[in-house]
Amino acid sequence: MRKQERHRIITQLLSEHDVKKQEDFVAIFAQRGVAVTQATISRDIKEMKLIKVPAQNGGYRYSLPRKEQEDVNEKLADLLKEAVVSVDQMEKFINVKTLPGNAAACANLLEKQFAASLFTTLNDDDSILLIVRTEEDAKRIQQDIMEKSQNN
Repeated sequence: MRKQERHRIITQLLSEHDVKKQEDFVAIFAQRGVAVTQATISRDIKEMKLIKVPAQNGGYRYSLPRKEQEDVNEKLADLLKEAVVSVDQMEKFINVKTLPGNAAACANLLEKQFAASLFTTLNDDDSILLIVRTEEDAKRIQQDIMEKSQNN
């Protein structure tokens, strides 16, 4: 598995699980059928500049640095203003049409921003299909995308 894909999965895992140890990452990757060593996870943690924050159930868990979350939100808002043509939602699905060549970058940032609520995303050159875990989340995400894309 490539580093970029591992980093994307680690970002997703951080929003879904209280990962307290590097071995927890290794175990979760193994459950998904991906063999990764503790040493590789250690390098990924350093490269991604993960930090430890208090966990809800005691102890500490890994988290993305706060600055990165702000950067994602800012980058997403800027890109959505420039690239989004339309946004439509039906049940747990959100369809985002973009200018040609912008869907991949938008999908990447949307995945980072809404990782906890997304089941998966699919994109081609100018469209993104977000499959969201609940209809309520889909409505909230669609509203957020629309506000960011129209906020001139």
